[in-house]
Amino acid sequence: MYNTLNIPSKVNNYTLGFIDQIKEIENLIDQENTITIIDSNVNKLYPSLQRNNNTVIECTEEAKTLNGASILLSKLSFLKANVRTKLVVIGGGVLQDVVGFCASIYSRGIDYILIPTTLLAQTDSCVGGKTSINFESRKNILGTFYPPSQIIIYPEFLNTLSKTDYISGLGEIYKFHILQNKIDQFDPYGNIESMILDGLKYKIDILSRDEFDKGERKFLNYGHTFGHALESVSNHEIPHGLAVILGSMIATRLADKLDYQVNNYDIILNKGISLIRDSKLILKPEWFDLNKLLPIIKSDKKSTGKLTMVLVDDKPFLGDVEGVIILEEILKHTYESI
Repeated sequence: MYNTLNIPSKVNNYTLGFIDQIKEIENLIDQENTITIIDSNVNKLYPSLQRNNNTVIECTEEAKTLNGASILLSKLSFLKANVRTKLVVIGGGVLQDVVGFCASIYSRGIDYILIPTTLLAQTDSCVGGKTSINFESRKNILGTFYPPSQIIIYPEFLNTLSKTDYISGLGEIYKFHILQNKIDQFDPYGNIESMILDGLKYKIDILSRDEFDKGERKFLNYGHTFGHALESVSNHEIPHGLAVILGSMIATRLADKLDYQVNNYDIILNKGISLIRDSKLILKPEWFDLNKLLPIIKSDKKSTGKLTMVLVDDKPFLGDVEGVIILEEILKHTYESI
């Protein structure tokens, strides 16, 4: 294991490290008193990880509901999981969310080892300890703070991602570069391992000061206010990372309209447009209807009843937005720019 990071947590400290041999994962899932929970696609793509006793989950949004969690909890009970059991979780953000949630409440908390397989999960969501499931029409509204005991990153998993999923993962890296005021250094065709590590170190630094999302960690939601709403209104036809790119472009245009001096304004927009175009995602104009987006935004778990967004000039800050007409223009301009 290399590039090992220690992550402090008030719940329990944990570690993250990179590996270059899948054999290390094979050895882990063959240990006694482990239950392996694996994404159905990963299970098909990597025969060496297949075991008769694997719990294989199709990672749709339905898996991230109370019903999906209930099915998984029943499976853990059937397999007689206990406080000494270790869950080995191999998959992307959906699996991470629902298994982390179940691990946090089963026997008042059991250990899980997280092996993220998507770029989105490797570069962002694997650290921070957030677990979440959707409830009714609200995204990620139920959840806990419960980090894994260990995170293992095997970059070779990225070779089997679709181009759309890969670019979706780049969306969070794009966001990190904006927040660090270095979007001019963002190269989507650069060394991906280096970019993953850079993003993780930036996020871990923030977590060390604000693990439970009370202050500075909120800035990591840049691009997510409209991003989450676009995901929902498109019925998840827009993948999360691409929605974050679009949401970041909307936030960038809004800050400019509100007369903030946005560093690298043109570079942010041009690189965002390039990523969306490269993904081949076909946008629909009805997804950018403010009347459809606002009710979703106001029902978001972070909403205070006002439209408060993370904006950036030379650094991130929280701003209240009141100009609906401005937002309508920005949404129209964002759609037409792609």
